[in-house]
Amino acid sequence: MGPEMNASQRAIAAVIGVGQLGSRHVQGLASCVSGLDLHLVDPSSSSLDAAMERWSQMAPSPIHRIETHRRLDELPNLLDLVVVACNAAERAAVVSALAASRTVGQWVLEKVLACDVEGLRVISEATDQADGAWVNTPRRMLDWYARIGDKGVAGRPVEMEVTGGGWGLACNAIHFLDLAVWWSGSEVVAIDTGGLRDEWKLARRDGYLEVEGRLHATMADGGYVSMVDEGSGDRAINLRTWSGDWRIDESAGRAFREDGLEVSGRLELQSELTGPLAEEIFSTGACRLPTVTESVRAHQVLLEALLDHRRRTGVPNASMVPIT
Repeated sequence: MGPEMNASQRAIAAVIGVGQLGSRHVQGLASCVSGLDLHLVDPSSSSLDAAMERWSQMAPSPIHRIETHRRLDELPNLLDLVVVACNAAERAAVVSALAASRTVGQWVLEKVLACDVEGLRVISEATDQADGAWVNTPRRMLDWYARIGDKGVAGRPVEMEVTGGGWGLACNAIHFLDLAVWWSGSEVVAIDTGGLRDEWKLARRDGYLEVEGRLHATMADGGYVSMVDEGSGDRAINLRTWSGDWRIDESAGRAFREDGLEVSGRLELQSELTGPLAEEIFSTGACRLPTVTESVRAHQVLLEALLDHRRRTGVPNASMVPIT
C-alpha cells in the first residue's frame, strides 16, 4: 500500500517469525500512527505469546488490530507489508510460499537472506513483482551513520577494518559489507577467506554455525572491508577515507576523525526502528534500506566464499552455509 492510503484505512501487515528479533519488529510496529491490521505468524505458541506481551507493553493505539496465527495459510489474501524474520534456512521457502498464494505489496526481509545461492535466487524471483522489497541491514537508516558519511566518508572508496571478539563474524558480516556499499556506492566483488579458522562452532541459535578469524572483502572501486572476530574485546570500526582516518565505537556512541572531529550518536534498537520504517513505506512507497536486488549481490559473494571455505575445511559436499 503506497502513498494513496488515507487516514481512515488500516494497512494490513504481517510479521513472519516472532522469535527474539521478530518480536522486536512487532514491538516497533506498535508505535505506528497509521492504523494496522497486524498478523503474527509463528509455529511456536510461546513465541506468539511473548510477542503479544511485547506488543502490550508498548500500550498501542486502539486503532490497531492484531491477530496471531500458527500457519501461513491463515493470512489474509492481500498484505500491504510483510516482515519476514524467520530463520535464514526457512526464509526462501516462506517468501516463495507467500508470494505464490498472497498478494504482497511491500517486503522487509531479515538478514542473512538465505543459506545458499539458490535461496537468494528464489527470494529475488518471489519478490520481483512487489511494489518494493528491502533487506534489513539498518545502519542505512541511522542518522548517526548518515552524519558520519556527510563528514567525509561517503561518496569515495572506503577502507574499513572491523575488529573485536565474539561478535558473530559469519552472521553479521553482511551488515558491514552493506555499510561499505552504501557509503561508497560501489559493490563487493570478492571475499578472501584465507584468514578464517578451519573449525566451525555452534552459533547461539540452534542449528546454525559460526566461524572465527578474518574475512577480507574487496570492493569494485578499490576499497575493502576487513573483518576480524578473534578472542574478546568490544567491536570497533576503523576507517581510512579521503577525509582522514576514523574510529567508530558503537558501544559508546562516538566516532572520531583523526583531526579531532567527533560525531556522536547511537545504534537504535530494532523496536525503535520498525515503526518509522513502516510509516515511511506506507507514506512514500520507499525506504532507506537496500533493495533485495542490491543486497543479493553482496550476499551472493559472501555465501559463495563461506561455502568454499566450508568445503575446504571438512564438509566437501556441503551445499549450504548454516548462518542466520
